[in-house]
Amino acid sequence: MRYRKLAEDFKGKPETLTDLIKEVSIVVAEKKKVDRTLTNAIAAVGLMTLTQVGLDAFKAASGDVEDASKPMSKSPDAIVAERAKDDSQGMFGFLRTIDKQFSIAYSGAHASGKFTLLCDEEIASASQKDSSRNWKEMDERCWEGPIPIECTAASCGTCWVGVLGGQEKLTEVGRRERRQMKVFGYNQPEEERPFIRLACQARASGNVTIVVPPWNAVFGKKVYGNVDELELEPVTTSAKALRDTIATAVNGE
Repeated sequence: MRYRKLAEDFKGKPETLTDLIKEVSIVVAEKKKVDRTLTNAIAAVGLMTLTQVGLDAFKAASGDVEDASKPMSKSPDAIVAERAKDDSQGMFGFLRTIDKQFSIAYSGAHASGKFTLLCDEEIASASQKDSSRNWKEMDERCWEGPIPIECTAASCGTCWVGVLGGQEKLTEVGRRERRQMKVFGYNQPEEERPFIRLACQARASGNVTIVVPPWNAVFGKKVYGNVDELELEPVTTSAKALRDTIATAVNGE
């Protein structure tokens, strides 16, 4: 409840969204006595959450939060350094090749944890072998493992993830992934190893930290063939819904 009171007492009058994020970040950093570099992204995510759920739903929330004292006590450099470490391969690990195993640390709307990945294996493939929980019961998008998967062939866009650490340990974006990400409407940066990836296409050769978004959809607008500015649903658009939307637009129905 104290955070809600803090929000109600907030006196900032920023002119832009960037200014608002900065002002909120400064207030939170001062209250928690932490480095503001740790609160910038949190402020941005919080404001986006407010935009998505609406003010009424936001106010109706209990206001309970998890104890963030442990991770917040670390510096950004320490967090990055921890994520950069690979799992030990043993004393003679340098002799191992294809049987090397690494960890994919993930954080999602319903669960966080790690699953094992073989060297040069797709993230989505490794995720499907995680039977530690009843994923379907927790999230209907997840048939197997914590990452939503519908096709495993870059045809649906369901398995996109954000990369928080280990981008350099992922394979470069291939032609198919690059093309399909544009079709889905994702704003994937034009980098060899960007922070937005399709888990069914990205292969890892080391520990990687990812975030699984709470929606498995496409968003934004995309010109598809001769269709002008095809609007795609912003939340939980399945592969079938996407195909039906495109087919309807292309056929003019």
